[in-house]
Amino acid sequence: MQKHLNGNNILGIKIMDKNYKFPISEVSKISNFSNSAINYYLRMGLITPPKKTSKTRALFSQKSINDLNEIKILKDQGMPIKMMKNVLKEKSQFEKKEKLKGTIKELSSKLGISQNWLKQLLKKEIVTAKKGINNQYILDSIEVQLVASLKALNNLGVPEEYLVRHIDYKDLSKAEAVFLLEHINFSNLKREDIKNIKENYEKVRNIFRNKEFNKLLD
Repeated sequence: MQKHLNGNNILGIKIMDKNYKFPISEVSKISNFSNSAINYYLRMGLITPPKKTSKTRALFSQKSINDLNEIKILKDQGMPIKMMKNVLKEKSQFEKKEKLKGTIKELSSKLGISQNWLKQLLKKEIVTAKKGINNQYILDSIEVQLVASLKALNNLGVPEEYLVRHIDYKDLSKAEAVFLLEHINFSNLKREDIKNIKENYEKVRNIFRNKEFNKLLD
């Protein structure tokens, strides 16, 4: 019998995308959100929609679970729902710009750094990566930019072992992120306002750093 293929259909039978495999009960168990909360976030457009398998059943992807994990982090920070939508949308668009995927050997070649240093950056959690199949790692755009900046500092003479010390200031980075969030909460949460607040916040923090740096040079 000849099979007629049409997109995801074989002989008129719809074949579901294998990436959509989690019923809402399992998503609830993994994320620690109730079914009603998941449906609420879905209606608000905060999580990736599931794929319908019938009139009363749908399957979610890992992306939906990742979205819920992000929501939990933002919720714990006291971020309002309206702002969450802007932050998650901005992050999603940013992550689509540039990603790198490959083994340690392949990534080190693409990034132009040694395998040993890349392993150290991952081990120390200075650079975070998602672990894929076949010993592959996935770096999103912000991690790629981070490695590029660390590489530039290394090329300017800063030793690799010294650059690893950036992890010692993780708590400081977190404190500044919380402080930035407080600034944003005073805005009307429009995308352009948030962008301008972030830009001017960075300028203010940079000026304070430069003032302290100049004191050290005096």
